[in-house]
Amino acid sequence: MIPLIRKEIVERHKLLSEEAFLEVLSLAQSLPGAIAINTASFVGLSLGGVRTQLLLVLATVLPSFSSIVAAAFVFLRFRELPFVQAFFRGALAVIASLIALSIWQIGTKIAQDTLDLVIAAFLLLLLLCTKVHPLFIVLLGGGLGVFLKR
Repeated sequence: MIPLIRKEIVERHKLLSEEAFLEVLSLAQSLPGAIAINTASFVGLSLGGVRTQLLLVLATVLPSFSSIVAAAFVFLRFRELPFVQAFFRGALAVIASLIALSIWQIGTKIAQDTLDLVIAAFLLLLLLCTKVHPLFIVLLGGGLGVFLKR
């Protein structure tokens, strides 16, 4: 959802700059809840107040909700069929690709110098090699940004 929101808000309609969108995304990721909904909420609030915020949140939630209900119906009813199992296995590959695309698009925009890449690699290693809660990694990343990037 994040690449789609970014494409519509930044590239197509030019409602926010790339920098403003990254700030919104950073704030949305640091709060509990779904990142796409938080991002839509902050974008809506910054563009037009509470009414726009509610509209963008509904526009983000309703298609996902509808497709989840439809997919659940199909899966629960026909999950034993090899065709359905193969379809959902293929869909997992697409989801992994979309996540990788998001990482690439956002990563290339925020990595302004070597220090950014070192911080990102360090935090990724902490996530992969320790049992530290991701919230603490986010807080550490924010602290490193304040301390090292002033």
